[in-house]
Parts: sequence; structure tokens; C-alpha cells
Amino acid sequence: MTTKFHIFNPEHDSALALESGIYTPKPQIQQFAKDLSTLPLWYSDKEDKVILHEISDQEWLNSVGNIIPNIKDKIASTDEYKHFQAPKRLMPWGIDNTVCRLTSTTQIDGENADDVIKRTKILSSREQTQDVLTRLKEKGLFDGFVSQKIDTVDKIRNIHKEFGKIVVKAPWSSSGRGVLFIDELDEKETKRIEKIIESQGFVMAESFFEKEIDFAIEFEETDGRWQFAGYSLFTTDEHGAYKQNILASDEFLKAEICKHADAEKLDKIVEFYCEYFQERDEVLRGNKLIGVDMMAGNGRIHPCVEINVRHTMGIVARRLYDKYIEPGKTGYYAIIRQNTTDDLRKWNQSQTQAFPSTISNGKIAQGFVSLTPIEEKTVFQVYVVVE
Repeated sequence: MTTKFHIFNPEHDSALALESGIYTPKPQIQQFAKDLSTLPLWYSDKEDKVILHEISDQEWLNSVGNIIPNIKDKIASTDEYKHFQAPKRLMPWGIDNTVCRLTSTTQIDGENADDVIKRTKILSSREQTQDVLTRLKEKGLFDGFVSQKIDTVDKIRNIHKEFGKIVVKAPWSSSGRGVLFIDELDEKETKRIEKIIESQGFVMAESFFEKEIDFAIEFEETDGRWQFAGYSLFTTDEHGAYKQNILASDEFLKAEICKHADAEKLDKIVEFYCEYFQERDEVLRGNKLIGVDMMAGNGRIHPCVEINVRHTMGIVARRLYDKYIEPGKTGYYAIIRQNTTDDLRKWNQSQTQAFPSTISNGKIAQGFVSLTPIEEKTVFQVYVVVE
């Protein structure tokens, strides 16, 4: 049996933008990665390991032990992974040079890690949306403007003149970073676009889509077959950065999505992606999960906002619900940031008192549960509230 070792590396998308070497994230991203490093404990399988630093918050560890069986046995160090003699498989949030070098990983599913990373970089680029949207448009599953690869600001001006309000995106970025919503193409926005083009070679530009909801469709490769793995219904802030996911059954989520979009068209889009990824199975080899972000509004679907060739918060929410939330219940899964650790502790205590939790047979039946510990200098937290 192959033991899977999970690691949370949220800087993955930015790390992919580098041609080589180890990417050093900004301090806030490093903080985010450290504070949320226990997240894989919730979506990994029972026999899997999670590469972590030592957890000092024993109160959290003991309380979570009532939900995750043998939680302490799942925790591993980087050295344990490096020296593990039995068959093993690195399962990072996303595959990139940085995580492979830090863990001394040279092979992924029997393939050279560098080759997998090169293919992953191409597949993860927002440039892929151009090909996908073109194909979807040919099948009558998209009626909007196909995003364009742009390498000069003058070309951006032409698109802006045509549509008035546009969205400009860096090829590689995550959580809303590198996404510019442009009403007026002023000097500040022009310089930001020029900087992205200088560092990454180009940007993607598209017309603004009047959305009512954000959602995603998740896919997973099992035994060589790419299959539908669930829906994700989430919210973002005004900059497009992730805020929270709805926790519910797939049936519930699909019904909510179809309040804003045609159900038959949604089914055809799912079918399209299963076939599309299967056709690309060889170049996708080494990757197990894909999330496709979408939008819906006024009965229309934008079926390819971006393709994430990695774990996603939607996949976490789907697995979390299926594994640890009492069936039939609904709730939400969210990330919060406080200015200081003391502020976070106070907020955590207030939520614990306001929404007392009930755990029944290893499932969260109701209330507030923190999915991550609060340690020295922690400012980010992931939590769920089950209603």
C-alpha cells in the first residue's frame, strides 16, 4: 500500500509562475500557510499522513480528536517523509518546484517531478480558459466573449473601449490576487498591467460578467478516469478573494445553482469537462484533482472563469461535509483573519459560546468548530458553523 503524505502549500499558483528555483512567498502568505497547515487533516483519508510542524495547542488537538480518529498518528514531519522507506506519494495542495525541492521529491506517480511540474504550469495558466471557452461556445454552452491573451496595454485599451468594463488577469495567481476589475483604465491600472506582463509575459482579458453567484465544479482522477467529484458554492469579497463555502449535499448545492442557471446546460457542462480532462489524461498525469470556477446570473452560466489544477477550497468543503458533517445538515466553511493572536482567541471564544457544538458519532451535528489550532502568533483560522 502506498502512503500518501499531504502538505498545505497555498503559495502554489505563484510558485508555478517561476521557471525554476524555490519561491519565497510574501510574509502574509507564509503566515497563512503556517496557520492553516492542519487543513489536510480534514480532507485526507484515514491512512494518510500530514506533514506538519509540532502542534502546541493541545486543547484543540484533544477536541478535534473526538472527530478525527487517531489524529496524532496522522501527523508527520518533513524528515519522516524524506526517510519513509515504504511506498509513498506526496500529495501537496498543488505540485510545484518549491514543494518538491523542500521535500526532496523527484518522482510523482512514477514520473519525473520536473516533467509533471512543467505540464501542471501550462495547464494551470489562465490562458487555458481561451481554448476551453472556444470549445464550449462551439457546443452552445457559452454565449459570451472568449477571454483573450494580451501582451500590450494598447490591446487592453481596445478591449476596454469595446466593452467598457473588463477583467484583466495574471496568468498565474490565486485567491483573487492578480485579478483586476477595470471600469476606468487609469495610470495606476495601466502600471499594474504592465508589471504583470513584464513578470509573466502576458495577461488574459475578458468582458465583465454580471454574476449572481460564484460556484465551481470539482473533478477527480481515479484509476485513470476523470469523474465529477461535486459542486462548490462559495462567496468572494469585492476583489475576488475567497471568503467561504456553503456546506451541504450535492443535491442541495445543485438546486441552489439552478435557481440562477439552466439545469440541463449545467449537466452538459459537467459532461463536457469529464470528456475534456479525459482527453488530456496523459498531460494531466501526476495531478489528481481539478476545480473549475464558474459564475451564474440572469439564467446564464460563465462556465470557465479559471481552471485550478490542484486542491481547492471547494474540494475541501465537499470532503469535509461528506466525512464529518451530519447528513442532511447545512452550514458554512470559512476563513477569518484577525489583527493579533489575542483578537483571534477572543473571537474564537465568542463563537464557541454563541454556537456551542454537538458531536455525534464523529460527525458535527451543530455549532461552531475550529478546523485549525490557535498557536503563538496565529492570526488566520478556518472554521465551520453547522446550523
